[in-house]
Amino acid sequence: MPTPVLLILQMLVIDMIGEENIKQVGDPVLTDCEGKTINIILNSMKNAFPHFKKATKQTNLHLPLNENNLTQIYVEQVDVQITPQNIGVKNHYSDIFLGTKGIPDFYFHKKEEGVVHFPLFIVEAKRLPAPDKRREKEYVVGDKNNGGIERYKTQKHGKNLNECGMLGFVEEETFHFWKQKINSWIIEFSSLPCSWQTDEILMEIENGKDFTVLHSIAHRVSQNDIYLHHLWINLQ
Repeated sequence: MPTPVLLILQMLVIDMIGEENIKQVGDPVLTDCEGKTINIILNSMKNAFPHFKKATKQTNLHLPLNENNLTQIYVEQVDVQITPQNIGVKNHYSDIFLGTKGIPDFYFHKKEEGVVHFPLFIVEAKRLPAPDKRREKEYVVGDKNNGGIERYKTQKHGKNLNECGMLGFVEEETFHFWKQKINSWIIEFSSLPCSWQTDEILMEIENGKDFTVLHSIAHRVSQNDIYLHHLWINLQ
């Protein structure tokens, strides 16, 4: 495992190079239709942010809200935003097509009477920080292949999809703090005899007071890389 000094030096090198210059190997190429669908989904997720935050302040909620509670409230607000489209959003996806065992926190699907469709986009949600110290790095890796990004790398989530999402509920610290922290973990794992690489770090593309958007890729062993959209909400 690299020393803290080495990790700091590695992060400095990344900053000096510039995130935009880090090659993203195997970025998926979507058709025009797929690209438009992904944009509709991502816009509905961003547009839901302020309404979600307002909903979490209701005085009749049973507190504290855990990760599943937060995700349920968020999905309800996303559903309001995406309703005019021919797309649905639901909590928890059980893979009835490929039989993968992972159950993502929520998913988007095409709506059609009498037909069940393969998911368009799936999302895994995580609290930042994790609820206890033992699960500190769970946004990236976890016990029994249960880390957020890890699930996509091992195809526990997102098999046969080119793009998927991570949702982060930021309850402490800043967006910048978590980007640096998560990237330091990825760099740490890249030095071990495992499948992580330094080009899997998160890169910020949009930043605001209440939410930020980041992108990353995850290398998969038996499929092309998957492109991940990270949307983080400030709950402080």
